[in-house]
Amino acid sequence: MHDTVDTMNKPKRARQWPAIYTQKNRSGQPTYYVDLRAVGRGRVGFSTRQQAQTYAELARVQRANQGVAAFTLPTDIRLDAVRANEILAPHNVSILEAAKYYYKHVLAFKNVPTVQEIVDRYIADSIARNLRRRTIGDLRHRLNTFAADFGESRLSEITLDELKEWVMDDGWQPRTRINFLTKIAQLYGYAIRYKWADMNQAGNIDRPTVDETAPQIFSLEKAESLLTRANTFGLLPCIAIGLFAGVRSAEQMRLTGRSINFESKTIVVGADAAKKRSQRIIEMEDTLLAWLEPCKNALQSSKPFIEANHLPKNKPLLLEVAGIEDWPANGLRHSFASYHLAMFDIDKTAKVMGNSVGVIHNHYKALVTQGEAEKFWNLRPAS
Repeated sequence: MHDTVDTMNKPKRARQWPAIYTQKNRSGQPTYYVDLRAVGRGRVGFSTRQQAQTYAELARVQRANQGVAAFTLPTDIRLDAVRANEILAPHNVSILEAAKYYYKHVLAFKNVPTVQEIVDRYIADSIARNLRRRTIGDLRHRLNTFAADFGESRLSEITLDELKEWVMDDGWQPRTRINFLTKIAQLYGYAIRYKWADMNQAGNIDRPTVDETAPQIFSLEKAESLLTRANTFGLLPCIAIGLFAGVRSAEQMRLTGRSINFESKTIVVGADAAKKRSQRIIEMEDTLLAWLEPCKNALQSSKPFIEANHLPKNKPLLLEVAGIEDWPANGLRHSFASYHLAMFDIDKTAKVMGNSVGVIHNHYKALVTQGEAEKFWNLRPAS
C-alpha cells in the first residue's frame, strides 16, 4: 500500500508583512498600497510597485530593529526616508550616513558669518597685525571684489565649480587670476581657523601657467634722460635711489632723510620700511652720491622724502618731457640689478637687493654687457 500526501491539510505559506495590494484609482491607473494597519499606521499608497516594495522593506527592518515604536514617526518623514533611500541605495550609502554628513558639512556652518563679514574681520585683523598699507590695500581690492558676488553667501555654500567659473573671468590675465586665488585662499584659511569653513576651495583650483619674461629695464639713454629731467618734478631722489641703489618705490615712501647718511655713504632700509621686514644697509656708489648732491640739504629731514601720491602723479609728466613712452614694471629696480650685476660681484648684488643669489642669477644675468654697465655707472649730472 502506497503512502499518499494529504494536500488538503497542507499548511499555507505565510504572507510576508506588510502586505502590498493594488487598487485602480479614478483615472484607471494602479495605486500600490502598503498595509500597515497591524501597527496602527493605516495604509500608504505609491504610484509604482518598486516604491511600495522599498517602503515595505524599510518597515520590516524598522520593526525588526526597533519594534512597533518605529512606526510612530509621521507619515511625511517616513515617505521622505523612502525617497532618500532610493537616491542613496545605488551608491551604498545609508540615510543615517547622509544625515551625519549633512550635519557636519552644512548645518555646522548654517549660522557662521557671511563672506562679507569674514572679509571685514580678516582685513581688520590684518590691520591689527601691522601689515603694510599696500598689502592692506591689495586685500581690500581683491577680497571685496570677491565679496561683491558672494558676500551674502557662506564660504561653505560656494561650490568648486562656482569658484572656478568666477575666477576664469575673460577679462583677467593669468597673473591676475593667480593673485586673486592667493588672497581668496588666505581668506579660506582664516575662516577654517575659526571653524567657519572646513575646506579651502581656492586651494583645489590649479593655478594658470605664467610665461616667464625677462625683466624690462631702462636703456642708458632713457636712464640719463630721466635723471636729467627728474628734479623739475621733484623726483630726482626717487629716480636716482631706484636706479643706483635698487630701493623699491614702496620702500622709498617709508624712508626719510635720516635713512640716508652722506658721511658713511649708506642708506639704511630699516625693518619698518623693507618689504620683507628685514633691515638691509646699502653702500652708496659715487654715481648715486653725485646725483643726490643737489638734493642733499632737502633730504636732511625726518619726513618721508617721497609723498605717497607724488610719484604716480608726476611720473606721466616726467615720461612726456623725457620722451619715454612706457615705464616698465619695477623698471628702476630691475635696471639697477642688471647694471650692477654686470659690473660687480653677484653676491654683492644679491645683498644690496635683499634677494638670493639664485634669484639674481636667474632674472638678471646677461641682460646688459659689461661695457654698457661701465657707461651706466659713469653717468654724472652736468656741472
